[in-house]
Amino acid sequence: MKNIIRSAFIISLLAMLIYACNPNDTNNITPTGDPRANFVGTWSCNETSHLNGSSAFSVGITLNQNNTAQVLLSNFYQIGTSQSIYGIVANNNVTVPGQTVNTLNIRGSGNINSSHNQITWNYYVNTGADIDTCSAVFSK
Repeated sequence: MKNIIRSAFIISLLAMLIYACNPNDTNNITPTGDPRANFVGTWSCNETSHLNGSSAFSVGITLNQNNTAQVLLSNFYQIGTSQSIYGIVANNNVTVPGQTVNTLNIRGSGNINSSHNQITWNYYVNTGADIDTCSAVFSK
């Protein structure tokens, strides 16, 4: 009888240890790594432009290996896959400070959702003749 009680106690103790070591709420885990990593990948962009209307295209986001706060965005505003602008990442936000690529001055900001699968953008593009007001949603 003692062996049965002892075995039941040990099995109960092991079950409690296994349950206690199992993460039960992975949504509240804060990553200890680079926050830029959440932005990296190929994104499907749905852009609404005051000057150009609506369009869909892909944008690539990579880490800037020369600056630990920056990401590089290729084909942003359809400037071409060989052209990139940079963004500065802070937590779930990315800021594109004013910069000129292909005679276009681009500035704006984006915010990634908690699932890290959608970025909402607002930005301005100075074409030299007009200022284009744009919004976009990047999705993975």
